[in-house]
Order: sequence, then C-alpha cells, then structure tokens
Amino acid sequence: MKKRGFKTSQEGPEETSPHTKRVLIPLLGDDVAPRFDLAPEALIVAIEPNGGARVEKSIVLPQASAEALCGLIIFEKVEVVICCAIEEEYYQYLTWKKVKVIDSVMGPYSDVLERVAQGTIPDEEILVGRKE
Repeated sequence: MKKRGFKTSQEGPEETSPHTKRVLIPLLGDDVAPRFDLAPEALIVAIEPNGGARVEKSIVLPQASAEALCGLIIFEKVEVVICCAIEEEYYQYLTWKKVKVIDSVMGPYSDVLERVAQGTIPDEEILVGRKE
C-alpha cells in the first residue's frame, strides 16, 4: 500500500498501551543512517514503561526522502526520532509537531535500542565499538 510517498504494512499505527513510547530510527543497513534525508529504511519501535523494546515495523522507503520520513513520523504517531544528522528545517518541523529529536547518535541500531529502552541515550551518543 502506498501512502504519501512511503509504504506501510497497515493503516496507521499499531495499538499500544497509553504509556508506550513510539520511536523511529532511520537506518542504513544495521546502523543509524548517517543523514536523516538519505535513510532508505526506518525502524519503528515501541518502548514499554518497564524498559522493554518491541520492533513494530521495519519500513523500506521507495526513495530516501526527508519529507517522506517526516510524513511517516506524523502518520505513525511517533514520539521520538533518533538520528545521526538532520537538517535544521526538519528538526524544527518535527519539534514543532511535538516530536522529540535526539540527534548526533551513531552506531548499530540494536545498541541504540538497548540504550533507549534503558532511558540512557543523550544527544551526541557514539555507540560504535563501545565497550562497557
């Protein structure tokens, strides 16, 4: 199904509990995409209040586009976007729409998800080759 330049597997977001946060991570392979506007795919994850993370959707975009990602974020009712680099225009738009943007985050999305579920991921977090 094609909607506003992106494909989804369903009509709208999945039902989640009222305290669950929906997080979107733009991807390039298994890593956070180096630029928001060049991400060919995105991962939508539900973060439960107890710290659990559940992948809801993995979406392949027909073409990399910041506008399509922004539309997807609003359509899917995403509350938090975690990315590496984002242009000011899209950052301002998303924050105006009450979406929290955590930027300058690099590394494998699995490490990022772990930190998000723990509630310990700040801006400018580099998780490449990190040993804790």
